[in-house]
Amino acid sequence: MNLEQTGALVGRLVHATTDVGLIVIVAGMLLCVGRMLRGPHLADRALALDTLSTHLMALVILFTVRSGTILLFDGVLVLALLGFIATVAFGQHILRPHVPVQRDPHEQGNKE
Repeated sequence: MNLEQTGALVGRLVHATTDVGLIVIVAGMLLCVGRMLRGPHLADRALALDTLSTHLMALVILFTVRSGTILLFDGVLVLALLGFIATVAFGQHILRPHVPVQRDPHEQGNKE
């Protein structure tokens, strides 16, 4: 086997493994979306959102490897930052005390 054949074999192997990786990542993303929709708790939805952002970063990295260019790598950094901010915001929302608003029944028609 010469160098040209070895390079072609490695290229096919990289394409095959990235294809399998893309399928696995998309399946994981679908499961995360299902967990976000079903819940049942707010913490489950927060964890699914965090995992979904991680899957999205992996998806972009696999597309970068598949295309053979580094142009999309900056997008991964932005996605990592946005995923972190979303996780922190969701955590703040979960920890915030939720006090139900009690309205005076006599003020229903009287808005001044």
